[in-house]
Amino acid sequence: MNKLRCLSRSKISYTTCRKSVTILTLSQDVLLKTISSDKRLYGECPSCAGSFSLAKAHLFYGEPISGPGLGAVERWRQELVAGREDLSNRKEKAKERSTRAVFSVNIGLYLEKIAPVLPGFSYDCHDCRMLSDPIDYIVFEGLTKKNRVESIQVIDIKTGGSQLKEHQRQIKDAIEKKRVEWQTYRK
Repeated sequence: MNKLRCLSRSKISYTTCRKSVTILTLSQDVLLKTISSDKRLYGECPSCAGSFSLAKAHLFYGEPISGPGLGAVERWRQELVAGREDLSNRKEKAKERSTRAVFSVNIGLYLEKIAPVLPGFSYDCHDCRMLSDPIDYIVFEGLTKKNRVESIQVIDIKTGGSQLKEHQRQIKDAIEKKRVEWQTYRK
């Protein structure tokens, strides 16, 4: 069973069923001095995976950064702030583009469904039969008013700058090359 108990403000003792570990809570200065002076503490190089003594590494200096180093640190901080602002702006613009794209697609889908009843549509809405996919409508021109089909139109409705999809281009190509047949299926 694990037990955790506070021995004082600077020491925490953690006991497991196998061993006891004491954790010292130190101030930053004391921690840096301990790491830089304790010869038993080792680090591992992230590039070559070799180990080295932290005391010999000169990782920690007790003096604050000054001179050209301070200027470089300040420039890096400013670049970091600017980079974060730029990233935030890019995320916001991406969300806006995504929202506009979704809105445009949805509007297009609704317009496809109601297109035959909108002003300016060239065919009688009663002659239109909606397929929706891969093409939007087949129009049997003359079916309702003349009770006679004078022509058959295959129509796909596009909004904005949208283009035909691959299957729609293939259907268009088959119709233009007169690769269309009539078949009656009987059981």
